[in-house]
Amino acid sequence: MVSNSNLVTTILQSEVHGLPLVFVSVSDPIGSGFVKDLARPGGNVTGFANFEASMGGKWLEKLREVAPRVERVGLVLHPEPPNFGYLKTAEDGAQFLKIELVGLAVRSKADIEQALETFQGKPHSGLIVAPNVVTFANSSLIVELAERYRLPAIYPFAYYAKEGGLISYGFDAADQFRQAAVYVDKILRGAKPPDLPVQHPTKFQIVVNLRTAKSLGLEVPLLLQQLADEVIEEPT
Repeated sequence: MVSNSNLVTTILQSEVHGLPLVFVSVSDPIGSGFVKDLARPGGNVTGFANFEASMGGKWLEKLREVAPRVERVGLVLHPEPPNFGYLKTAEDGAQFLKIELVGLAVRSKADIEQALETFQGKPHSGLIVAPNVVTFANSSLIVELAERYRLPAIYPFAYYAKEGGLISYGFDAADQFRQAAVYVDKILRGAKPPDLPVQHPTKFQIVVNLRTAKSLGLEVPLLLQQLADEVIEEPT
């Protein structure tokens, strides 16, 4: 079986004892109890992790790079243990950058609407959106609210920026499913999950939406545009 996200993997792990399970895009696979070791997972589970905890600080740095006047940042995250790692490293980065960091815990669409409405209103505010099934399922809503409240925001996957988000910094989620298919093929040919190491992304991509930047009155640094994997241009 193949699972996507911590939530689905947790459910399936308790149900499919002995059946090989390949997970995709989970946070902290060891801390979440899916595997004992990345190199030698043990049991019947292996797969592909998403972001390491250090990304919390990196998202904050990239947001400040594209929106240098940001002084207050809300971190939108589901309040489950893997996400606390993002919060911790973002807090460390915020202290260094002298930014006020506010954790915005969300479990549903209604939580997202309430959290962003409550958070917005103060000048020089921005957002970090952490990866989770709740934020995935409500990506369009989050992008829409960020635009409505004029909040510069950084997102974990490219499709957010393509939907109108300011900037994304993350890995190719679709490619992880292709890699998972390779693991499934190996298992069907006789390989055992304990012999297939858990892998983290090795290549990250940046997508910048210049249309959104212009609407927010931001000038994206030329160097960042040159480093980006994709730049969504303003309409001609």
